Amino acid sequence: MPTTHDPARPGTAAEAARRPRKAIIALAVAGALTGGGLIAAAPHASAATGATTAGVSSVAVHAATSKPKPKTYFKATKHTVSRSSGKHRPAFSMKATHAGKAISGRAKLVMNGKVVATRKLHSGKATFKPYWSTYKAGKNRVRIVVDPASTKLANKSSRTTGVTKKTGSPVVAVAKTKVGARYVSGATGPSSFDCSGFTSYVYKKAIGKTMPRTSSAQKHVGKRVSRSHAKPGDLIWSPGHVAIYIGNGKQIDAGNPRVGVVKRHIWQSNPVFIRVSSKAV
Repeated sequence: MPTTHDPARPGTAAEAARRPRKAIIALAVAGALTGGGLIAAAPHASAATGATTAGVSSVAVHAATSKPKPKTYFKATKHTVSRSSGKHRPAFSMKATHAGKAISGRAKLVMNGKVVATRKLHSGKATFKPYWSTYKAGKNRVRIVVDPASTKLANKSSRTTGVTKKTGSPVVAVAKTKVGARYVSGATGPSSFDCSGFTSYVYKKAIGKTMPRTSSAQKHVGKRVSRSHAKPGDLIWSPGHVAIYIGNGKQIDAGNPRVGVVKRHIWQSNPVFIRVSSKAV
């Protein structure tokens, strides 16, 4: 007697064909219950059994659950900072937008991997101007991270920029504090000086260097360098006078009773530049 094929029996071809559709429906229901996080892909055949099953694309799931990032625009006014920068030290500004509109939220300034300041976004903008002490000597990595107020947007980091901190010469820093002081023959400070009294005071205060008292003796306190290799903080000697080199062809010296301690261009003819060490004489 011929075998009767019952399409309703479990394990038949008809039942196998219905399984993928059931799986897809189950995934759709699960996706609706979880906020649409799951996306059903087209059925694919199992290599082991030859049966058709419903798969889920991990790429599609990631795309559906990830948050869009705002666009950021970053600007740095300078890439160097020195002690003399003052109000002209680098400023970092940024603007954050999404779909062409400014976003609200907060911005964080990150320097060398550490958050050093936080600002509220105003019309999507924030500006930072770190103080000298915030930087480390040498190269610094600076970026701004946006933390949007909208939970529908992800955090966004601006590009990283480099800023170099130039520490400068402590000798020059001390010398500048005495510009304007009176010239008095034989005076060694702290409010009045003659030329060698000024250099003696500055080097002792800045680097702990004990200098000879006369300009003729100070000629021998260090190593001679050429004018082209002179650095800020070097001593400038000429017969009967000494001064401190501050760079860019300028010096600070105790000139005479008329000008006192003054910052000016090097006026001496063929002066000697001397690199002074911090070791005591």
